[in-house]
Amino acid sequence: MTPPGAATIPALAQRDAGDEADVAVQAARLGLSVLELRMLRSRGVREDAAIARTLAPKLRDLRPPEQMAGFPAALDLLAWAGRRRVRVGVFGDYDVDGVCTAAILAGFLEGIGLQVVTRVAHRDAGYGLSDVDADAFAAAGVQLVLVGDTGTSDIAALERVRARGMRSVVIDHHQVPEQMPPCDALINPHQAGCGFPFKGLCSAGVAFYLCASLRTQLAAREERAPDPRGWLDLVAIATICDMMPLVDENRVLVHRGLALLRTAPRPGVRALLERAGAWNENPIDETTVGFKIGPRLNAPGRLGAADPSLRLLRARTAAEAGPVSEQVEGLNHQRRTLSQRAVEEAVARVLVDPVQMARRAICVADPTWAPGVVGLVAGALAERLMKPAMVLAIDAPAGVARGSVRSHGGVDVRAALAACAPLLERFGGHREAAGLTVRIDRIDAVAEAFAAACDAAGQAPEAPRDEVDGRFAVASIDVELGRRIAALAPFGVGFSPPRFATAGRVESVRVLKERHVSLRLSDGRAAIEGIGFGLAGPGLWTPAVGDAIEVVFVPVLDVFRGQTRARLHIERLWPASGATQGLTTLDG
Repeated sequence: MTPPGAATIPALAQRDAGDEADVAVQAARLGLSVLELRMLRSRGVREDAAIARTLAPKLRDLRPPEQMAGFPAALDLLAWAGRRRVRVGVFGDYDVDGVCTAAILAGFLEGIGLQVVTRVAHRDAGYGLSDVDADAFAAAGVQLVLVGDTGTSDIAALERVRARGMRSVVIDHHQVPEQMPPCDALINPHQAGCGFPFKGLCSAGVAFYLCASLRTQLAAREERAPDPRGWLDLVAIATICDMMPLVDENRVLVHRGLALLRTAPRPGVRALLERAGAWNENPIDETTVGFKIGPRLNAPGRLGAADPSLRLLRARTAAEAGPVSEQVEGLNHQRRTLSQRAVEEAVARVLVDPVQMARRAICVADPTWAPGVVGLVAGALAERLMKPAMVLAIDAPAGVARGSVRSHGGVDVRAALAACAPLLERFGGHREAAGLTVRIDRIDAVAEAFAAACDAAGQAPEAPRDEVDGRFAVASIDVELGRRIAALAPFGVGFSPPRFATAGRVESVRVLKERHVSLRLSDGRAAIEGIGFGLAGPGLWTPAVGDAIEVVFVPVLDVFRGQTRARLHIERLWPASGATQGLTTLDG
C-alpha cells in the first residue's frame, strides 16, 4: 500500500508501432509524418486502406444495417404506424445516450408527421422502463412504444406494455440476458443471430440507422422525411459520452457529428456550451463533448428526472433553450458538489483500508451518497487507484444498495457482476461500466466475490504499466506538434488518446481549488505550462518549485485572443526517477 502523500513511480511501456524502417517507408508513401504513422500503427491501424478510412471517415463507409437482427420487424411496425397515423411513445434512459436516443427518434418521427409522446427515466424509479411509464403511455393513447438505451432487460415493464394493448420496439446496445424481452422487435447488435458486423454502436447510433432506413423506405414511395444526418451531432455526443469505441462505424458517425457541432449546433447544445464557457475560439472536439457537454446532460438524470436534458436537446430556438440550459447548469453544479464530496470521502476511506488496497477491485458503500453520483465516484476511484471499482448508495428503508461499477485494466465488469449474480437483485451494463442492486446484508459478500471475479478475469498487476507513445523534450512540444496530433482525432475508447512522457524542472506551481495542479515546466531550453486535473488532494504528491519531475501528458492546443499555444494536459507526475529514459525519443 502506498502511504498517503507519496508519489507512485509508474512503469512505462511504449506502444508498439512495428519496425522503424517499415514505418518510415510507409509514412513516405502515404505523405504522413513518422509520428503520425507510428500513432496509427500502434493503435492497430496498419493497412493503407484502413489508414485512409481513419484519417478521412466518410458516410459511404458505413455498412448497411439490413443484417441487424430485428430491423425488418421494427421497420414494418414504423411503416404501420405511419400508415395508420397512430400516436407513438418514445422512452429514453436517464443518461446522455438515453436522452439523445429519445431526441433523435422523437424528432424524426415528428418530421414524418406522427404524434409523439416522450418520456425519460427518473432516477428515483430505478433504471429502465417501468410499469408507471407503460401506464402513462397507455393513458396518452399511444399504440406503439419505442424504448431507447434500455428495454433489453425490462421484462416486466414490456409485458405491461403488451398487456395494455400497445406494441413495442426496443432500440438498445446493452448485453442481452438469457430471457429475450417480450417486445415486437428488438434491435440490439449484441443479441444472438445479429449479423451486423460492428457491435460497438450506442443506442443513439442504432436509432440513427433505424431513421435512415425508414427514410429510404419512404423515399421509395415518394414520401418525404427529414434527413437523419441532421441528428448526427447527438449520435456523436452519445457515442463519446457512453465511451463507445471510436473505430469503424463509430469513427464515421462521430467525425461527421463533431463537424455538425462546430458548424451548426442545435440551440440547446449551443446554450449549454455558452453556459459552460466553452463557446469560444477553441474548436469543439471530443474533449469538449466528454468534459463540457456530457456531464451537464447527465446531471438532471443523476439527481432525478432527465426531462430537462431532453427538453434542451429538442429546443427549437435560443429563446426556448435559454431557461432550460440555466436549469441544467444549476443541476450540474449541484451534481458536481455532491460527487466531489463523495469522491473525497471514498478515496480517503480506501487509502486507509489495507483489505481494500490489497484486493484486485474496490467496493465502498455509504448511505449519504446520492445514487446518481456513484458512477462518477466509481470512475474516479478506478482511475486514481488503477483497479475496477464498485460504489454503492445505501437505501436503508428499502433494504438495498444501488450502485455502479467502472472498469480498469481491461476487466469486463459486466462479466464480473454476472459471476456474482446469485448475490445480486439486479445488474446490467457492458464491459466498461455496469450497474447493480444488492441487499444491504450481502454487500460484504458481493465485494469479496466481485474482487475474486476481477482477479480471475486477469486484472492488471498491482503495478500496472502506463502505455505511452514515446518521449518528447519540453522544447519540442509546440503548436505544430499539437496540430499534427489533432489531425488524427477523434480519440477515445478503442483509439487511445496520444500520451507522451517528458521531464523537466518546475518553475512555478499552484494548486487550484484544492484539487488541480497547475505548473510551468522547463528543460533549460524552453518552458511550457500544464495542468493536471484532480492530481492534488489526499494521497497525492504535489511537486514544489525547483523539483525535477517526470510527467505523462496529452498535448493540447489552447486559443486565446486569436493566439494559439501548446499546453500539457498532465495525467500523471512524479519525482524524476529515470522512468522515461527507456522510451523512444520523438523530437524532430
